[in-house]
Amino acid sequence: QRRRLEAFHGKADPKAVDLLWPSLNSSDRELRYASRIALEAQPVDTWKARALAETEPNAGLTALLALARVGGKDSQEEALRALGRWPLSTLDERQQIDKLRVIQVSLARNGLPSDALAQLAIERLSRSYPSSSPRVNREISQVLIALGAPDVVEKTLAVMAQIGRAH
Repeated sequence: QRRRLEAFHGKADPKAVDLLWPSLNSSDRELRYASRIALEAQPVDTWKARALAETEPNAGLTALLALARVGGKDSQEEALRALGRWPLSTLDERQQIDKLRVIQVSLARNGLPSDALAQLAIERLSRSYPSSSPRVNREISQVLIALGAPDVVEKTLAVMAQIGRAH
C-alpha cells in the first residue's frame, strides 16, 4: 500500500487524491507520511476544500500539514481555523503533537497569522499549557513563544523548575 502511494510522489494525477485520502487517516505513521507526500504533489485546488472539511483527526491533521507546507499564505488562516475542530484535550499525545506541528510549519513557512487569529491561538493553547506530557509542553511552548504569548516565559520557567525538582 505504501509503495502504491509512493508512485504518486512528485507526480500529479487526477486519480491520486481519491486513492490516497483513506490512508491519511491510517494509524500507521508511514502510510500517513506517504499519503501526505503524494497529496502535496497534487494541485492544491483539487484537495484544499477537502482538507479544510475533514472531520477525522488523523486525516485532518495530516491533510492540514500538507496544506501548511504547500498551500501558501493564502491558505494559512483557513488551515489554522480548521485546526480548531480538534481541541488539544480531545486528542491523544501523538495527535496533539501533530496538531502543534501543523501550527509550527504554518508559522515557519507563512509567518504570523492575523493578530486576531494569533490571539485566539494563544488563548486556546494557553489553556493546555502546561500539559502532563513533557513532549507536548515542549511543542506548545515553542508555538506560544512564536506567537508572542505574554505569559509563556513564566509558565515555561515554572515547568522547567518542576522538571529540575523531579530529577
